[in-house]
Amino acid sequence: MLTIVLGEELAVDNAPMLLEELTSYRDQGVERVVFDATRLTYLSSSGVRVIFYCKKYLSDNPEVVFMNCNKDVLDVLDLVGIRPHITFRCKMEDV
Repeated sequence: MLTIVLGEELAVDNAPMLLEELTSYRDQGVERVVFDATRLTYLSSSGVRVIFYCKKYLSDNPEVVFMNCNKDVLDVLDLVGIRPHITFRCKMEDV
């Protein structure tokens, strides 16, 4: 399991760095990626690309979990159509 604690934004300023870091875990057998979105208030298309990368390239279709996601971020995930492919949890103990 790989846990990523997100800041207030996942956008063009920091998404490429996160994507580069995630690339080091490619083909390492990661079965679950947990994004702690407690502080996340803004998700841009660059941030969405990071999520798609996890689902498609990190390993063989790992589970992607979002913890404590706010409504604005949920709306973006709905808009791009990826929300049905993500698991949402309220507490870390549920992961």
